[in-house]
Amino acid sequence: MNSSLIKTVGPLVVPVVLGPTAVGKTGIALRLARDLDREIISCDSRQIYRYMNIATAKPSPDQLSGVKHWLVDCCDPSEHYSAYAFSRDALRILMQSNGRAIICGGTGYYFKCLVEGIAPATPTQMHFRREYEKKVHAGGTYSIFNELKAVDPESAGKIHPHDIRRIIRALEVYYFSGRKRSDLPKESQPPEHLHFCVIKVSLPRCTLYDRINSRVDQMFENGLWHEFTSLIKRGYSSESAGMQCVGYKEFFEVLNNNITLESALEQIKRNTRRYAKRQISWFKHQVEGTEFDLSTCTYADILAQVKNAIESGRNDTRRLLA
Repeated sequence: MNSSLIKTVGPLVVPVVLGPTAVGKTGIALRLARDLDREIISCDSRQIYRYMNIATAKPSPDQLSGVKHWLVDCCDPSEHYSAYAFSRDALRILMQSNGRAIICGGTGYYFKCLVEGIAPATPTQMHFRREYEKKVHAGGTYSIFNELKAVDPESAGKIHPHDIRRIIRALEVYYFSGRKRSDLPKESQPPEHLHFCVIKVSLPRCTLYDRINSRVDQMFENGLWHEFTSLIKRGYSSESAGMQCVGYKEFFEVLNNNITLESALEQIKRNTRRYAKRQISWFKHQVEGTEFDLSTCTYADILAQVKNAIESGRNDTRRLLA
């Protein structure tokens, strides 16, 4: 059978493991990659950054060397990496590997953009963002939210009035591209010949929060503060894109002698729990897939689901080629 014809005709089944931070995605993806002889594409907006290993819960050097990982350690902390860039890069990797990869991560918007397609991104304009952050500081969030309502009411209707980052981004797109951000999905092209077998992993909320708290303590013992100060010595600051991540941004108040290390760690735990809560809500409402509660199901259950999806894709290919 001509393998190039299968590329063109048959659906490429791509397993996807999504879930909130600290739920155990990495371990599952590594086992799937070994059992299915696949590589891993990281769908994580923080693990893309070099030198930031601990707070991002990046796979260990042994894990990275044991299974090929893509989109890990590919940007400096000063660089911005967009959902469009992820969609473009992940699609390129999937096509080069003939779909023999697993997507794993917790950045739901990245995955949504890959599945639905996304129009070319408007480059980040740091001067514009700083000016609008000053506007918020001077006039409150509604000063810029009302501006967005005036120029792009459809986008404003989908963004919470206090979501400063997304409001500024929508205004940035409008002023620097001449297009409304709400129009971008209409210009996007979903990838063809790909079928995503989405596994959404979860844990009871109390269990997940306990894991988060324990993991932050372990991160500190593993040298998180030293990693942060090393990043500062490299020249990165609070304005660096990577340093705005949870687990790093909280330490700037320690540097400024405003809070103690202990208080910063408590803030990291709180902010991580809040982030996990937002991830849970996103995956529930924005991504279709099969949910597996890791407190009641086994890895064998997940593997069987993925294998069935892959076999179904092969059967579809056989029928198309018959």
